[in-house]
Amino acid sequence: MASVRKETELTVRTDNVPGAEGRVLSTVSGWNVQVRALCSYAEGEKLMVLLVADDPKRARQALGCAGYECKANPVIVVAMENRLGAVARLGARLNTAGVEILYSYASYMDDADIVAVFKTHDDLRALTTLQSSLQTAEWDDVQSAVA
Repeated sequence: MASVRKETELTVRTDNVPGAEGRVLSTVSGWNVQVRALCSYAEGEKLMVLLVADDPKRARQALGCAGYECKANPVIVVAMENRLGAVARLGARLNTAGVEILYSYASYMDDADIVAVFKTHDDLRALTTLQSSLQTAEWDDVQSAVA
């Protein structure tokens, strides 16, 4: 079953060297924290790792103990069945509601499910829009998502 909720995304900035992302993820998993969604990118000589974990407080603690500085940001997370075009339709719903998406990314939970992460200029409106879609027949369009 699909769910929409506000969650915490951690942003870790580290040196962009081979193995840096793996060290960040190993640090988190070493504290028995599961990463649900992940995005990383290089900014010059720095690597930005964005992650949504099942226990963000514990993940932040693990990263801090390992010497990483991390920033916490609120994001909207949608967990749903992975269907063709589903994430695009979520974005379209937000656009129709006038919600500007600052960035987004998606990660597979398993072969059948996906987690989509949205950072917007108005996370409360995004949350309300997507929750409303979830509770109405409108969500059937998103779930079937084959246009």
